[in-house]
Amino acid sequence: MNLKVAKNIDEYSKIISELKSNKKKFWYRGMSNATYSLEPSLFREKSIIGIKNSGRSINGEFFRKSDAIMKSDLHAIDEFIKYYKIYYPEKCKDFSLVDYLYIMQHYDIPTRLLDFSTNELIALYFSVSKDLLDDDFDCNNEIEDFFDKNGCSSKGASVHCIDPVFTNKNTNRFINLKDEILNIDGINKNSLANIDLPICIETNNKDPRIKAQNGVFMLFGLDYKSYEDYEILNYETIKIFIPNSCRLAIKKELKDKYKIYHANVYPDMKGISLEIIEQIENKYRNDCKAIFKQQ
Repeated sequence: MNLKVAKNIDEYSKIISELKSNKKKFWYRGMSNATYSLEPSLFREKSIIGIKNSGRSINGEFFRKSDAIMKSDLHAIDEFIKYYKIYYPEKCKDFSLVDYLYIMQHYDIPTRLLDFSTNELIALYFSVSKDLLDDDFDCNNEIEDFFDKNGCSSKGASVHCIDPVFTNKNTNRFINLKDEILNIDGINKNSLANIDLPICIETNNKDPRIKAQNGVFMLFGLDYKSYEDYEILNYETIKIFIPNSCRLAIKKELKDKYKIYHANVYPDMKGISLEIIEQIENKYRNDCKAIFKQQ
């Protein structure tokens, strides 16, 4: 993985410009903690079967060392579709299977989808949007920790930059799709169940939140590895570190200069709610400082 550091938007934009100079298409994912991996929520809890059971047959099923017991969204899809059609019959007339996966994720049901954006500033917003309670920061220490831990530091946020065409070239097995970013709106559940490796997909879904966030998706298959666990993909990934000490200034500039803030990124009541929550939190912190710093 290629590790970079950006302490402000100018440094961040320079890194992105250098990436774009080679004419490749990049997708971006911002995360509030640089220890987080590129893996869907469905994969974050699993029970590794392990060495003890490898080579054994349990209840008629043969297990390998790499096998694991996983949560499965495939078992939940039919149930979710059934109830969604009852509550929103008009809304879902033209929905595809991928549309339902997206809506499941919207309602915090773990799925195999991972969100990315084609807009690097939207990804930067997601990396810095969460305020930190601690304000005792040391930028040099944060950057040193990032490199010492090979990019896996809790002392900052991160933006992962991936090449979706390169990803699909190395993971998809569809002969007729080759190097393209895939649109699989017509896929069925059986085909979905046969995908092994992560693929980059676009959707025709016109959801306002997808549009506002320039949203695209990586769809993971049955192999429960994170994106970085695939050596060839990890080698081509760029990870930009945002030190915790720089987050607040970047967040403010995104809002003041680029008009990227909660209510624009979430064009619904969630965005308004996040704005109000932030106002409450900021007033509380300022009130505390005003009182306790006088003592």
